[in-house]
Formats: sequence, C-alpha cells, structure tokens
Amino acid sequence: MTHSRTLAAVGALGLLTVTALTACGTDTDSPTATTTSTAPIPITYHPCDDLSFDALAQVGFDLEHDRTDRQNPISHGCTFAHIDPGYGATFSARGMTFDSVLADERLVEYNRTTINGRDVSIAEFTGGSNCFATMDIEPGIFQLSVTYSPTSDRPDEDVTTPEQACGEAERILTALAPHLPDRL
Repeated sequence: MTHSRTLAAVGALGLLTVTALTACGTDTDSPTATTTSTAPIPITYHPCDDLSFDALAQVGFDLEHDRTDRQNPISHGCTFAHIDPGYGATFSARGMTFDSVLADERLVEYNRTTINGRDVSIAEFTGGSNCFATMDIEPGIFQLSVTYSPTSDRPDEDVTTPEQACGEAERILTALAPHLPDRL
C-alpha cells in the first residue's frame, strides 16, 4: 500500500470511528443523542461527486479517493490523501446540526470563526487523531477531518500534532469554501 493510500485509510478510519460513536451513542454517553425519534436530515450533496477536484488538486490532494455513505445520521464522505505535508482528509456532508457538533463533549474547540460568511468550528477529536473543521450549511453540516500521526517515522513530512492538523483543516476549508454549495 502506498503512503498516500495509507493516509487515506487512516482518515477514513478516523471518520468511521467518529461516525460510529455518534450514531451508536445513548442518552447517557452522547450529548447529541435524543430520546425522541426525528426524521433524518436529508442531504443530497456528496463530496465525491460534487466537490471540485480541480480545487482539491490546487491545495495539494491526490485525487484517488475512497467513498463512504452512512445512515443515521446521513453522511456522505470522500477521503483523500494530502501530499505535502502528508495526512489523510475526509470531506463529509452530514445530516446533523451545527449545534449538535458544538455540544459534543468529545470535541475540544480550537477556534470558532466565519469562513465565506458561514459559521465554522475547528476542533480536535479527543477520541482519536483528528481535527475537524465543521461548517454550518443548511440543512446539515459540511465537515473536513484531518488526521495527524504523533508516531510518524517521517515527522518532517507528515502532520504530527493536533495544532498542525487544525491549522491544515482551517486552511483547506478556507480554500475550498467558495466551491461549496449554498445547500447540502
């Protein structure tokens, strides 16, 4: 397996972990879980189909990608490897609210900002090696996950700290924001 494919696999695993934890939570262990049944938030945007591959290439991504689709909440994801520095990144359109992401106690927010006129939260996921840049786009969220590897054998070439990952997440989301839709 190539280094870029390994990074993409790590990014996909990180997103899968977060998605599974969010989807499998109970009233007592997940701040986003509720006891009422609500209709899923419909999301039609899919980063693998709708995100500008030209824009991704311009900010350093290898265009080979892995596609994921999940239910409860609806999540359409696309994972890529970034070349320099090295890391895996997953772009997801998710059927959940921005407020539910902010309320998730497993996320430690580094920065709250506005990018391209939209609310954004940049936060480290404490249950893994990811930083999430979450943008509020109706009816759900657009989320970018950047992996970091504190045990990398190539620390001069890879993202190795949460600070680096969160800096990359904000930089990439800022560059791609003009290419994102008005609605997911």
